[in-house]
Amino acid sequence: MAKSSSSNTASGGYTGSCVCGAISYRAAALRPLWYCHCRQCRNITGHFMAAAQVDLDQIVITGQPKWYYVSATSRYGFCPDCGAQMFWRNDENEYLSVTGGSIDDARNLTVKGHIFAYEKGQYYDLPKADLRYAQHCPPGEL
Repeated sequence: MAKSSSSNTASGGYTGSCVCGAISYRAAALRPLWYCHCRQCRNITGHFMAAAQVDLDQIVITGQPKWYYVSATSRYGFCPDCGAQMFWRNDENEYLSVTGGSIDDARNLTVKGHIFAYEKGQYYDLPKADLRYAQHCPPGEL
């Protein structure tokens, strides 16, 4: 399956930033959003995480995010000044995920589905019709 991507035609790409503006990015294109319900994402965000992937060669980050490793290869990037969580990355992949809330104008993005649905919080339900995977989505589904 080919990778799908979205482009915000109004701005020629996507931009985003943290709350204080110390960290910002410009992405040429973003893939559809996924909702991640893994315990780490829920701990970092306070709920589940909405994130869209971008190939590493398609994003420019301005400022210096602080990275926190949660495993040998998986890390979250956040602003060291305001604390806004902005990125997720697995060092074994050639893409970066940007948090949905950090995107300035996400009107053209769609939601693909839910990952790590078996770890979702006990206090909410997932829509029955939504695409969901117990863990990560199969290769090619990104």
